[in-house]
Amino acid sequence: MKNRIFYKICRVITVILAVLIVFFSTDFVLSEITDKWAYKDSENRDDFQWALLEEKLLNNENLTEEDYEEIFLQSGLGKPAVDSLLGEGRPDKIKEYREYYLMDKEFYCYRKGVFACHEKMTDLSGEVISHPDFADLQNGDIVITLSIHSLGWRHGHATIITDAENGIGVQAVMMGEKSNNTRLDTWKSFPLVAVLRPKNIDEATRIQAGEFAENNLKGLYYSLSGGVFTGRDMEEIPLTTQCAHLVWYAYMACGVDIAPESGRIITPKDFLESESLEIVQVYGSIMDL
Repeated sequence: MKNRIFYKICRVITVILAVLIVFFSTDFVLSEITDKWAYKDSENRDDFQWALLEEKLLNNENLTEEDYEEIFLQSGLGKPAVDSLLGEGRPDKIKEYREYYLMDKEFYCYRKGVFACHEKMTDLSGEVISHPDFADLQNGDIVITLSIHSLGWRHGHATIITDAENGIGVQAVMMGEKSNNTRLDTWKSFPLVAVLRPKNIDEATRIQAGEFAENNLKGLYYSLSGGVFTGRDMEEIPLTTQCAHLVWYAYMACGVDIAPESGRIITPKDFLESESLEIVQVYGSIMDL
């Protein structure tokens, strides 16, 4: 009898170990495949085109849509960020962002928790580095990263900015943790980051969405199925959430659907692809993933 129980226990342990070995081996292989796409910024370098653009910027000439697109490709700055820097009389800052954006960088991947792999950015000597401050961060902005992946799927992470001056947002992180504040300093070492802003929405509504998140969406339990069963039901604040659902809910509570094209599961990439949001700034080749 004891031998039979012992063999059963051994079989269970063997099965568990086999499953773990298969999982981590698969995760490693798929992570290697997705990791190789993290950086392609230097492909966008066009020094001649930039020289023409820089002359326009310094002379305060009107920019065409093609000019804005070229600036974005070479610096990661979207139209809102470019207009903000020009409004401050800082065309030189646009050049600084371009130099950083096109600078050669590396990254490494490490496991955080059982399932998620996080990436950090380093210089060519292997020292961990951080991105410069965001060019035009405002309350209600949405910051996402795709530098978090599991089994090769870059599900990423998202937060809504509630205090732009101090770089603070509200986020839902992971199983076992409740939603709470985050400091953007911890986001600036992710290789792939984007700042997004709802289109055609006034500043007051964006501020209102951030305040709603700050006052109502902290302390919620994390669940991968957050929003799946409640769908777009806004009758009461959910008991559980996940990062993208929390951001979406903050805006939906203010009457704005920032991801109308998504299904019941909302992901950070849905925000990146949403026609309802515009790009303020990106770091890394996040648009290529």
